[in-house]
Amino acid sequence: MGPITDEMRRMVEEQRVSYVATANKDGRPNVSPKGSIKVLDERTLVFADLFSEKTRRNLLENPQVAVTVADAKKFQGYQFKGRAELIEKGPLFDAMVQELRKLPMKLPDPKYLVKIDVEEIYDLRPGAQGKC
Repeated sequence: MGPITDEMRRMVEEQRVSYVATANKDGRPNVSPKGSIKVLDERTLVFADLFSEKTRRNLLENPQVAVTVADAKKFQGYQFKGRAELIEKGPLFDAMVQELRKLPMKLPDPKYLVKIDVEEIYDLRPGAQGKC
């Protein structure tokens, strides 16, 4: 797998909503929109979870996760697959809380962060060859 590129980072930053897919231990899927996806480095994504009890339950049972970010107007997007780690405290958590508090909309503090070790990246453009 290649690293998360600058182009991928820009798309993540520009899109307001990304979609996170998880599954419980029996494989029952759940997809949830997230508005706080960030690229930490060339192999790591993170998001704050504010409301998603199904996402949390699923990740506790099965850490496999997929994140899709897409620009529907340009027919471009990426899917990132990997393993999630739940973070409830520490410097990364504190930094994300401070960032969310600066937003114009008033949101509750996150219950936890999901840090994703990206193992695979797929190009979602029509006719793309799949893995990046």
